[in-house]
Amino acid sequence: MSRWLWIGGLGLVILPVLLVWGVIAGVGLATDRLPQWLAGGKQIAAQSVQKADEVFPGLQERVKTLLPPVLGSKIDEWAPGAALPGQDVGGEDIAGIPRFPGMVRVAFGFHEQKRSVAYKGAAGFAEVIAFYTREMAALKFTGQVTSASPTEETHVYASDDRRLAFKFVKTSRLGTEMTEVEAREL
Repeated sequence: MSRWLWIGGLGLVILPVLLVWGVIAGVGLATDRLPQWLAGGKQIAAQSVQKADEVFPGLQERVKTLLPPVLGSKIDEWAPGAALPGQDVGGEDIAGIPRFPGMVRVAFGFHEQKRSVAYKGAAGFAEVIAFYTREMAALKFTGQVTSASPTEETHVYASDDRRLAFKFVKTSRLGTEMTEVEAREL
């Protein structure tokens, strides 16, 4: 009798341990895969919106008028290129520093006699970095990469009398590669 009690008690201990392990493993899998699943869903939605707009021009605007404002803004958020404003925000570019073609100024700041400006555009991450590396070298700036990852890089450029920091950020919006550039005087 004590042998069966011993086996039953061991089973009651092992079963909860296995259940807890299963829950932890399941949560880990879901948190690892969830961003990919959501991105896939958004990509399908964006492609559907884009195709529908190609077939029925102006459909996106008509649908937005029928939906509550919160849902209408989601359509803008999911549609490719929707994250780009139509024109520059107020402020000014940093004097003498070129802007990547097609980028829009999305932020400007002026603090302690130093300017900072941010641009955003539907452009390849590596292409934008190569542009600024080439242009800054042509302006006689020496450059140094101070941090890098697959989606972000920071470069510091110096000339005889100026120092600038550039932060490049790669974002994808439903299959469209976007790059953000923040340039600031040091």
